[in-house]
Amino acid sequence: MAICLIVENPDQSREQAEQVMAHVRGTGPFPPDGARLMLAGPANPGWRVISVWESDDARERFFAERLAPAYTEAGLSFDSVRRTLFDVHTLATGDLTGVSQPA
Repeated sequence: MAICLIVENPDQSREQAEQVMAHVRGTGPFPPDGARLMLAGPANPGWRVISVWESDDARERFFAERLAPAYTEAGLSFDSVRRTLFDVHTLATGDLTGVSQPA
């Protein structure tokens, strides 16, 4: 069963989010192995990321191998991060071809 993770970091700026994303894109496939969906954007305050994963193992591997080093490089910590995790019952999307993708 797929797993959804919502991560909210009130201490993360847009610039830090872009630095984290650049590190993640430079260290392996994007979306990461095991990720079905990733969304990110500003929260008030900070930054919010919503992701859907094939398994807890895939999510944990990504956090340990790629996200934790990206956070460290951007001067961030997971200490103030709030995580919400739940099993996905339904995942439906419309046509996403009109959604802009970061370079």
